[in-house]
Amino acid sequence: MKKMCLTALAAACMLSAPAKRVAPYEGSRIFWDMRSQQTIFDGGWYARMIQLNDGRLLAATEVDWNVVISYSDDMGQTWTPQETVFYPPAGLHYFDVDLYQLTDGKIIITYNIGFPDESVPDGRFGVRLRISEDNGASWSDDVFVYDGERTFDNGTWEPVILELPSGEVHLYVSDEAPYTHSGEQCIQLFRSQDKGYNWDGPETISFRPGSRDGMPTAVILGDSIVVTIEDNGWPGMGSFVPVTVRTTLEENWKNGPVGANSPMRSQVIDYDWCPLTFGGAPYMRVMQSGETILSRQSFYKSGDYGVMNMYVYVGDKNGRGFKAMSQPFPDNLESRISIEVNSVSVIGENTVCALGGYGAGGVNNRRHVDMVTGTPVKTLTACYSTPAVDGVAAQGEYTTPLANQIKMGSSELSRNVYADFSYDDDNLYFVAAVDDDTPMTGTSYSRLLKDGVKLLIDADDVCDDTPVAGMFEFFFVADGKLECRQGDAGTWVTHDATGTVYKIQSNDEGYVMEAAIPWRVLGKASAPENQRMAATIEVNDRRGNSFKSESIPDARHDQSWTWLEFRLGEKGASGALDNVSSADSKVNVTSLDGVITAESNRQISSMRLYGTDGSLAAYGSSDTTTCKVRLDNSGIYLAEIRLADGTGVYKKILNR
Repeated sequence: MKKMCLTALAAACMLSAPAKRVAPYEGSRIFWDMRSQQTIFDGGWYARMIQLNDGRLLAATEVDWNVVISYSDDMGQTWTPQETVFYPPAGLHYFDVDLYQLTDGKIIITYNIGFPDESVPDGRFGVRLRISEDNGASWSDDVFVYDGERTFDNGTWEPVILELPSGEVHLYVSDEAPYTHSGEQCIQLFRSQDKGYNWDGPETISFRPGSRDGMPTAVILGDSIVVTIEDNGWPGMGSFVPVTVRTTLEENWKNGPVGANSPMRSQVIDYDWCPLTFGGAPYMRVMQSGETILSRQSFYKSGDYGVMNMYVYVGDKNGRGFKAMSQPFPDNLESRISIEVNSVSVIGENTVCALGGYGAGGVNNRRHVDMVTGTPVKTLTACYSTPAVDGVAAQGEYTTPLANQIKMGSSELSRNVYADFSYDDDNLYFVAAVDDDTPMTGTSYSRLLKDGVKLLIDADDVCDDTPVAGMFEFFFVADGKLECRQGDAGTWVTHDATGTVYKIQSNDEGYVMEAAIPWRVLGKASAPENQRMAATIEVNDRRGNSFKSESIPDARHDQSWTWLEFRLGEKGASGALDNVSSADSKVNVTSLDGVITAESNRQISSMRLYGTDGSLAAYGSSDTTTCKVRLDNSGIYLAEIRLADGTGVYKKILNR
C-alpha cells in the first residue's frame, strides 16, 4: 500500500511538473515536390548534374555504353533532347559518368572505360575524361588518366573530380586493380597541375583491409577535403554504410591512406534520428546555407537488395550529423523497380535536385533517369493576407504564389500534399491540398484512422518535449469536421476552438481544406508578429484496410522543439517566398489580344502561366529580354518569369 501511494505521488508530481524548454532543432528539412518529377534521360541510369557558371544545368549519363548529355536553361523545368557526345573505341565501353566545371570555366566530363571485348586483347578497365574550353560547344579528345586490370572482378569504377583552392585538380576513383586475388577495393587519387590534361598517380587515400571502400564523392568543407564513400567493413554494421574520410587542405593526403581505425574515417548519419538501414552509393554536396546534403540508396523499406530507393539526409557544415531523412521518389514496393546509383545537385539560390536511376519502367521498359526538385527549409512563414476561406487555394492568398510552402507526400503517402499559411490581425490562415482519390470519411473509424491533415502549433515557443500549455493540435478531417486539442502537463486534452472557420472542397482526385483560426483560440490577444513560434503538419491517408501517415522529417508529434520555426511576416511585405528577384531585376508583364508579353532589363529564359487552380495554362521560352506566350482563355493568371540567372519573378495578370 505504501509503495502504491509513493507511486501515485510520483506520477502526480510528473503531471504537474513545469514546462521545460529544450534547445530548438537545428538543421533544414527537405521538401520534395512530387509534381516536378520528370524523365531527363531515356536509357540512362548512373547520372550526375551540375549548374554551369552561365546558369544552365548540365546533366550527363551513359546510354548504350556512350556518354550522353542534356542541358536546361530554365532551372530544370525543361531539358534539351539528350545528345550523345562521346563514343568509345571499338570493343570498349564508357560508363559511370561524372562532370565538373573548374573555376576558369573549363568543363570536365570523366568516365570509366572498360568491359573489353575479345577483339581488344589489351583492353582494360580505366579512367578517361574530356575537356571543353568553350562552355560545352566542343570537346577535346580522350585524356588518359589510368588503366587498371582487364576483368570485371578487378575493375575500376566511379571517377569524380574536385578542384582545390590552389588550382590543383583531383580525380578520385574506386579501384579493385591492386587486389586481383582478394576482392578488396580502395580509393585512388590522381592529381593534375594543368587543369586536367595531365595526371599523376595513383595514390591510395582510403583502404580498409578485407573490405571495399567505394563510390567516392568529394567536397571542400572549410579547410578540409572530405570524401564520402561506401564502407562495408564497419564493425557491427554488416553491410555498406556512408562514411567520410578526410584530410586538411594543408596535408592534402600526404599522410597516407585513411585506414580502418583512423580518426579521419567516421560514420556520418545520426542514428538517434534516422533508422539504422544499409545501402551504399553515397553522394554529398554543399547547400547554399553551408549545410551539407547526402544521398544514398537503401533497401530500407523493401528489405530486398534488388529493390532500392533513394534517401536524402541533411548534415552540418562539417559534413557530420546527417539526419532529416527524406525520400525524393515515391515508394516502389509495388512496382519493384529499383532506384539506384543516385545523386544530388545544388542549384540556384535555394533548390536541390535528386537524380534517380530507375532500373526499368521507362520507354520500352528500360532504364531511365528521373529528376525531382526540393527545397531546404528551416523556417515557415505566414505572409500578411486575408484569404477567402472557401476551400479554394486561390493565387496570391498565401505566402507562396502556388500555396505550396510545405511539400510532402513522397515518403509514405506517394501522393502530392501542399500546404501554406497567411495571417491578419484576427486570424491565422492555413490551407492544405491533398491528392487523394480514396478519402475515407466513414464515421465507423476512430479519429486516429481518418483521412485528414493535422496542424500543430507551438504558439508560445515553449519548445518542450511533451505536450504542455501553449502547444495546439488542429485535426482537419476529410469529412469536414474539426477536432482541436491543447497540451496540458504532458498530455493532450480537448480544446475549445469556437470561432474557427473550416471549409473543405473535395472531388474524385483529392481535397483542399482551408481554415481561419482566431488568435484568441491560440491564446493570443493579437497576432504575435515579433515572436518565434513553431509548427508542423501530419497527413493521414486511409485506403480500405490500410492506413498511412506522413510527417515532416524529424518532426515528432509531442515534441515542439523538433518542429520547424514559424514566424509571421511583416505587414505590407510581399508574400511570395518564391519571388527571389533581386532588387535590380525589373520585369513588366502585359496582356494584349491574347498574347502575354514579359519584358525585363535582364535576359528571360522562360515564362509559365498558371490558372487559379494551380494548373499550367501556357509556357514559353526565350533567349532575349522579351518572352511572349499565347493565352486563348480569359481570366486571372499567375505569370512565373524565370530570368537566365535563375531569378524568379511572379506577376498576377488579367487576360481579357
